[in-house]
Formats: sequence, structure tokens, C-alpha cells
Amino acid sequence: MLASEVIYQTLGPLFNDQVAPAPLAQGQQVFGTYITYQGISEDPLNTVNTWTGHDHLRVQINVHNKDKIQCEKDAAKVKRAMADQKLTACSIAGGADGGFDDETQLYQQQIDIFIWQNAEE
Repeated sequence: MLASEVIYQTLGPLFNDQVAPAPLAQGQQVFGTYITYQGISEDPLNTVNTWTGHDHLRVQINVHNKDKIQCEKDAAKVKRAMADQKLTACSIAGGADGGFDDETQLYQQQIDIFIWQNAEE
């Protein structure tokens, strides 16, 4: 299963399917919390002979909301959901307060995760 499929299946139901690849689309109507994600790096799992079809990815998940406190609460919700999901191995790598974005008029929290994907399923 691809990492993007795991993220969408895990977080979609929690955030009314407002989950999509980054960036937040210009003019996107945001109701409540909106989640975007983007790949940061990818390490293939190789054997002596070849690539195994598995990759270890670092992915940044961005939590967007008009309310700063709700944004922080939902970032914690994202961390718990990704750490507890059973689709693939995933661990929290870190995060940051993304501050207020003048262009979107939304607050942002960033969460970095390490996640395994099987590109051949």
C-alpha cells in the first residue's frame, strides 16, 4: 500500500475527507480542519540482488485551520491516528508550528512521520 493511501484512509474519516496532497489549492474552501501531505525523502529497501518494492519515506503532514487552538488539537489527533493505524509501520519523526499563513489566512501545524510503503501492492 502506498503511503498516500495509508494517510488518506487513516485521516480522511477523521477530517471529513478534507485530505489531499500539498499544497492547499488556491481558493480552496476550508471548513474546519484541512490536511495536506508531501513527501520529504525516500529510502528504497534493497537486497543484494534488487529493490524489494518497499520504501521508507519521510512525509510531512500539514494541519490547517482558522483557529490556532483547534489546529494544535487536530495535530495531536493526527499524530495519534498515524501512530495507531495498523496498515503499515509508521512513527512520528517530529513537527513544528507552521504559524499563520497570510495567503490562506489559516494556521498550520507540521508533523513529520516515517512510514513504510509497498509500491507493488
